[in-house]
Amino acid sequence: MDEIFLIEIRLGKTKWRIKETISAIAKKFSLKRYIEKHPHVTLFGPLGLNEEISPDQLLDTIEKIAFRYEPVPFLIDGWEKRKGTNGSVIAFSVRPSDALKNLTIAIAEVLTPITFSYNVWDEYPEKKWFHVTIANRLEPEKAEEIFSVIKKSDNMLPYIDRTRPGLNSGSEPGKKTAIKSRQIIWPVTLDETGLRITVMQGENILAEYGLSEKCWIPRGYRHSSQSWQNSVSLFRKRTGFELSTKKPAPSGEIFFISDLHLGHANIIRYCSRPFLVSDVGEMDRVLIDNWNFAISLRGRVFFLGDLRYGEHALSSQEYRKKLNGNITFIRGNHDDDEPEEVLSSTMDYKALRFLLLHDPADIPPDFNGWTIHGHHHNNDLRHFPFINFVDRRINVSAEVIGYVPVGLKEIYTLIQSRQSTGNNSPILLRYPTVD
Repeated sequence: MDEIFLIEIRLGKTKWRIKETISAIAKKFSLKRYIEKHPHVTLFGPLGLNEEISPDQLLDTIEKIAFRYEPVPFLIDGWEKRKGTNGSVIAFSVRPSDALKNLTIAIAEVLTPITFSYNVWDEYPEKKWFHVTIANRLEPEKAEEIFSVIKKSDNMLPYIDRTRPGLNSGSEPGKKTAIKSRQIIWPVTLDETGLRITVMQGENILAEYGLSEKCWIPRGYRHSSQSWQNSVSLFRKRTGFELSTKKPAPSGEIFFISDLHLGHANIIRYCSRPFLVSDVGEMDRVLIDNWNFAISLRGRVFFLGDLRYGEHALSSQEYRKKLNGNITFIRGNHDDDEPEEVLSSTMDYKALRFLLLHDPADIPPDFNGWTIHGHHHNNDLRHFPFINFVDRRINVSAEVIGYVPVGLKEIYTLIQSRQSTGNNSPILLRYPTVD
């Protein structure tokens, strides 16, 4: 087994959410011995080395290709069922970026002469099936049964507050009802970025190449390590999720952001934020700095609810003192009942009317304008993307807008550009995920 190698991208910020979903499926269908224990996207292999090739030569060859690439984005979106070498496979579908496609093709080109792959599709890297395995080696009938059940969830609307597992916001505005978190397998749409190329030797990690660091990482493979924290920090800075200088704003701009959840360590897991659960202080620092780099001392900003959460968080007033701007606080479901908070607000901008509130379930039935909201985070991007042009909703949850407040002029420009072309397809996230 130690003679078998695998080149892969391990999941990073989405790992907890994906493993929770796999666990739920395994429990529901009694699949424990068939599930994938370490979710990943395969780039090449499993493979063996040609007789004259050493593991060090394998790493040197990969490095020559990996050096050219930055971290590679992709989108995990929905489910797939396919026939594998040893039975049927149920998997999360992966929508790759051009960068991920090109990296896969380049690695295949240089490894094919020095290895022999046990994956027949490595001969055709341009036709690569990108996926994250849920379970494999399944009987076809069993796979079809599982697939038919989980596919039904694709059309369901999960009004679930995942920041507080076991609470479902239901169809009535503001109503909360307890549910068991694993009764329903919710569909998954999550953006991810491969920060490292992992080379497995048997069941162990032989080495990891940091696409930001441009070198092999000698240690710190665990996602709780300082080494991984450094990788995540570099990623945030390169993508603009962590600002380091003032971001110039147009004169008179109005900003929006929701659901910072300051002080809430578990929000990092629940919403796949690019931070370590062990260092909620770093998350707080970055979110507050991003706010103050984007918003001037007198800048106009609407905060649409859920400023802080958890017994270890500072008080709302302590956090508010750290934030720049002339702020209107709209109450969220986790906020304390502060006298200066409002439940909603409306504004007109050019030809459009906007309703600002926390939970879109509270939109009045007779309102026919655009709604700017939070509450759903990135937990249901199919129904609550950054901009839903059909239902005229804008989701400004922190995760959806890249952890930096978004301006009204930017929102208006996006709406106008789409309406002028008649394109009603949603914008999932404010920042690019796949090409």
